[in-house]
Amino acid sequence: MLSFRYVVMQLLRNNPPLFILLPLFFTASLTPAAQAQTTPPNVIFILVDDQGYYDLGCYGATEVQTPRIDKMASEGILFSDYYAAAPICSASRAGLLTGCYPRRVGNHIWVHRADSDYGIHADELTMAELFKQSGYQTACIGKWHLGFKEPFLPHNQGFDHYYGLLHNLDPVEVVYFEEQGGVPLLRNGKEIKRPADPAELTRLYTDEAINFIEKNKSKPFFLYLPHTMLHVPLGVSKEFQETSEWGEYGDAIQEMDHHVGRIFDSLKDLKLDQNTIVVYASDNGRRPGRNPQQPIRGNKLTTWEGGIRVPAIAWAPGLKLQSGVRLSTPVRAMDWYPTLATLAGIKIPDGPVIDGRDITPVLLGDSKVVPAPGSKLSLNASIPLRRRWEPAGEWASLMTRQEYNDAFFYHGSEGTLSAVRWENWKLFINPNLTLYNLEEDPGETAPIRNGAIIRKLRGMTVLFQEEMRLDARQAGLQTTVPEADAWTTIAPEIEKALMGQKNVTYASYGDRTLEMDIYRPKGEWGTLPAVVCIHGGGWAKGDRTNHAKLAKAVAANGFVTATISYRLSGEAAFPAQINDCKAAVRYLRANAKQYGLDPDNIGAIGLSAGGHLTALLATNAGSDELEGDGGNPKVSSAIQAAVPMGAQTDFLSARVRGVAEMEERGAIWRQFLGGTQQEARETYRLASPIEHLSEATPPVWFISGEKDDPSTHAERFRSKLTSIDTKTGLTIIKGAPHGFLNIQGWFTQAVETATEFFKKELSNPTR
Repeated sequence: MLSFRYVVMQLLRNNPPLFILLPLFFTASLTPAAQAQTTPPNVIFILVDDQGYYDLGCYGATEVQTPRIDKMASEGILFSDYYAAAPICSASRAGLLTGCYPRRVGNHIWVHRADSDYGIHADELTMAELFKQSGYQTACIGKWHLGFKEPFLPHNQGFDHYYGLLHNLDPVEVVYFEEQGGVPLLRNGKEIKRPADPAELTRLYTDEAINFIEKNKSKPFFLYLPHTMLHVPLGVSKEFQETSEWGEYGDAIQEMDHHVGRIFDSLKDLKLDQNTIVVYASDNGRRPGRNPQQPIRGNKLTTWEGGIRVPAIAWAPGLKLQSGVRLSTPVRAMDWYPTLATLAGIKIPDGPVIDGRDITPVLLGDSKVVPAPGSKLSLNASIPLRRRWEPAGEWASLMTRQEYNDAFFYHGSEGTLSAVRWENWKLFINPNLTLYNLEEDPGETAPIRNGAIIRKLRGMTVLFQEEMRLDARQAGLQTTVPEADAWTTIAPEIEKALMGQKNVTYASYGDRTLEMDIYRPKGEWGTLPAVVCIHGGGWAKGDRTNHAKLAKAVAANGFVTATISYRLSGEAAFPAQINDCKAAVRYLRANAKQYGLDPDNIGAIGLSAGGHLTALLATNAGSDELEGDGGNPKVSSAIQAAVPMGAQTDFLSARVRGVAEMEERGAIWRQFLGGTQQEARETYRLASPIEHLSEATPPVWFISGEKDDPSTHAERFRSKLTSIDTKTGLTIIKGAPHGFLNIQGWFTQAVETATEFFKKELSNPTR
């Protein structure tokens, strides 16, 4: 007979809302009142810095007394084979909060220092954001260390409340802040104390955590409590100094134990202990120099077991997690992301690859091993299926997808792939292939020979390297902003973060070919919305390179961009130019899979003549008279969003008539449209975007320079769009002339406006 728990999980799998209030751990033995409970569980994750594997009483330490944490272990699950995401602080935290190998999210190299421009990318869905979107109150109290520029700060990564140190207190950080009075202790951006005192941090963090719990006792909360201790410089309050047999390090551990106990006391006093999950873990192994006689080898910064295998305990007896269990199943820090989501009833939305596995069935005692994703035993069991699985023939016969999912890949402190573990086998690949059996030799002292296992694990590392080459994502980057009045440049960091494909032929007319250059962010997984960039030049000059900077800047914001050349008016009069723009859209849509773009979400942007063609492209999808014969005739040329800049939209206006009749200035108009307005009125009408407006027109946002002609504001055009309930608007760039893209400040404003609009409209299911 199927258990009640299994039935509930199946129902949740088949009806997965983003946020579910029904806890997943009810059993048939619970009382009807308990079964009716609808309050999601609270989650507290206590992350200790630099605590080694054996450095708790429950893990065998005799030099320290840790009764409260030992009690937690006796009532919960103690993990004997638990791995931090990395052997160093920043990378380890990135892996925990994103559910990904740090390398996958670009946060795998060393640590983020105070002057670093890098951090967790704003597009990553952190664990805090996941819980916050599901109605939880969220807090980070303690050491952040994941980026110190505005986009990377806790309040921009899903945390409602922050208290603690953004930085370390090691000598490098201390020197950096020396002239400012030291490293500050902050609460929601406001300085509480400077410099922070290491001796009081553990107590202060705990005080703040208890206040947060008390304040949110009637609401579900997610509390991330990353302590600064036991990192150097160690700090111990007077109460705990010289209380252990292990010097200052042992004293700090005993103080930590005391304050962990205070958390549990508060939960009990507030009657929250039966509906709260508490996890205790270390971010990496202990620092070098501490107790080299430990049974496992290595320390922080290394990929020996002592550097990355750490203590971890999960406690939630009131929610039916196993109690008093020592779990030998290999578990990784990334696994908490889908697991805690499942225990909270949160279905992780579709999106980028997540490396963590949902280990809920193991925690509940339903399985001794992590079930295969296809077993459907938990809400987020299928998460690993998002991972790339394209083994070449050489490797396909060596492993199953499940074996590959269960492997753990060790990365060193500099981000290099160093080793892989599968079951009890561990293979070092750098500098030489060296195999150990961790069950028989946990100290990694006796390499062994087993050709079949070596080949299998080496195959896993080859596949993993290829996966990361194709699917790894970029870290967040805050670049140095050029002077606003300088000539427009693209920062080298952005250039390096892009991959380009030049001279792609998208249309042919006999011997005449038209090319586009395509840009895409390196490491962006899956399909991205696309934007076609259409250059200006009075329809008579220029080529795709004129909008190369624009295409790169837009691509860096998470788009596939294509800057196109089209036939100029000296070669072919209207409608050749719009024919070519449509051919470009059809080509991209027809080859969407090849370029990793979403064929249902294509936009366009352009300045001046390019702005006009952008507006025209938006307003006449399917028009036989403007479609042309540039290839892929059965594919739609419709776009889903447009940003015309400095654009004319009404060629039958008095202004256009007057300009077209001017001897010199009007020459480009007459060449483009075959005469004056009076001489070629039908062509002028056909070339007017306003004449093609319909309910099929997508959202259109105009950008104009303040000093440009008011006709570029497209007032009549926008009024008509508003009348048919189509989104439109106008941004005027202060002080800017018609050709504003050449100046950095104006260029930046235009890009920010456009990308914000595209991000909203090219992913809008109700469009």
